Amino acid sequence: MKTTTFVVGAMLGTVGVLGAALAAEKSADGCSILNAAEVQTLAGSAKVDATPSTDALGTRSCQYKWGTGANVQGGKSYLNVNVTETSKAFPGMDAATLRESLLARVKMAQPPALAGVINGVGDAATWESNAPIRVETTAFAKGKVVALSFESLDARGQKDRVVALLKAVAGRL
Repeated sequence: MKTTTFVVGAMLGTVGVLGAALAAEKSADGCSILNAAEVQTLAGSAKVDATPSTDALGTRSCQYKWGTGANVQGGKSYLNVNVTETSKAFPGMDAATLRESLLARVKMAQPPALAGVINGVGDAATWESNAPIRVETTAFAKGKVVALSFESLDARGQKDRVVALLKAVAGRL
């Protein structure tokens, strides 16, 4: 009886600690990852709305949006920023396999998609664009997966700015 009580008590204590840790992780505001001036490099003088969120993995996210219309074709722009612990996003995967998988995506890109490696960012970083209205960047840095996606009428033309934002986020980890 004492052993059962101890085991149940230990399990409840562990659940309580994990719950508190998850709550602390979720309270982190994903929109604090970039500052307003950095986002304005893409938005220009447009008013930017920012919506932070988290998910079950503890991903810190923020969706920035600006412009007119109901979608990209109507003039709306979206920047999504996500930072997740690599061990939570890819449990059991080693760093070398993850790096090779990310870099292989660049090699597999077929027109009209474009892709490339971003040098000097973490363990590996890439950008991809499967349409002129979309640019996605991903980096493995300091035990985290950093992903930025940008959708806008001229997203591909803004690739260098999106890459600069990825570098800024990865540098702050």
